[in-house]
Amino acid sequence: MPQPDVAQPAYERALDRGVLRVRLNRPDKMNALADDDCRALGRLFEEVAQDDAVRCVLITGSGRAFCAGRDISAAVPGEDAAAILADVVNPMLRKLHELPQPTLAAVNGAAMGIGLGIALACDMVHAAESARFASPFARLGAALDSGGHYFLPRRLTPGRAFEMIYTGDVIEGTEALRLGLVDRLAPDRLLLAAAESLAHRIADGPQTAFRAQKALIRASETLGLAGVLAEEARIQGELAGTPDYAEGVAAFQARRAPQFRGIA
Repeated sequence: MPQPDVAQPAYERALDRGVLRVRLNRPDKMNALADDDCRALGRLFEEVAQDDAVRCVLITGSGRAFCAGRDISAAVPGEDAAAILADVVNPMLRKLHELPQPTLAAVNGAAMGIGLGIALACDMVHAAESARFASPFARLGAALDSGGHYFLPRRLTPGRAFEMIYTGDVIEGTEALRLGLVDRLAPDRLLLAAAESLAHRIADGPQTAFRAQKALIRASETLGLAGVLAEEARIQGELAGTPDYAEGVAAFQARRAPQFRGIA
């Protein structure tokens, strides 16, 4: 008797020494995400936010793409696009962006649509030389979504953001680095190893301090300089009483590497 088809899981996850590697796992579709995949990722990020064993999150893709966007094989003209974004895609992206842990995207190949949003929702973006970024919505008569209107002007000049929207042109790895769309570039074969090395370095660091600074950078958009200075003073005062601070000072004085314990 023939066996029923089993849907490919949306992602694979592996925790190694504090680094949670999330690999998007629909390589036959260039990791394009169906609505249920987005829901599954949203549930994962919700779980990760409460898990102090996760000290850094690294997101990458299986095969030759990071994520080519939404899987539109089941899309129909006239579908409720507003509801799909509001109820399915956007909650997942917000949960990723608001994770307290440091996050890093390792972009291998195409990052478009939801894929572009996932990459840019991370704190840092590393890319392979073969990486490709685009907003292809102009060819569909649709609008950039997945947070693009928020993320792109913060990484690019407004004019470059408009150019991506108006032309739909692909930005490849070297140009993406030059424009500031990505933070680091690596040869394809070295991307994951380089990203994992940085992720482990972050995971070994002082997590209470990292989380506080991540929250402050997010809040700095509305706090202004005076508010940021006040928050820096408050945070520094709180951190001075943590075990990680005591360990950092002791390690500095003993001229050894610190062994941070994690969330205070």
